[in-house]
Amino acid sequence: MVVDWDGTAVPHKWPDRPTEFMPGFVENMRRIHEAGMRIVIFSARLNPHDPYTGQRSARWETEAAANFQYIRSTLDAAGLSFIAIWAKEGKPSGAVYVDDKAERYNGCAKCWDKVTDRILVRLGKEEAVFPAFEMEGR
Repeated sequence: MVVDWDGTAVPHKWPDRPTEFMPGFVENMRRIHEAGMRIVIFSARLNPHDPYTGQRSARWETEAAANFQYIRSTLDAAGLSFIAIWAKEGKPSGAVYVDDKAERYNGCAKCWDKVTDRILVRLGKEEAVFPAFEMEGR
């Protein structure tokens, strides 16, 4: 299982480093671990590339080390030392991804239409349309 850090494990307060967890996170990570699942934290804080330019960040080496230590010490202080942290380039593989900014895609015939609609509404590019409430004949 792969879990995002900011906004999923801890409140999204970038660039600050919150040490309080989202409600229920600690207890449920223990439940998942006890069920035999491997848990990996995946964070943009550890990504060597600038999300806007795609270029490798000149400060990445020092920032990544400090961010890794922040995440590790926050997990360890809560007794979650069994959770791994992805510190390599690329995306880790996992059976399940948990992320506060995700949209689910399941391969149905109109899924990309639905995903695109949700993305555009989320980004404020379109107004939400609720077909069940629209007047007939429109």
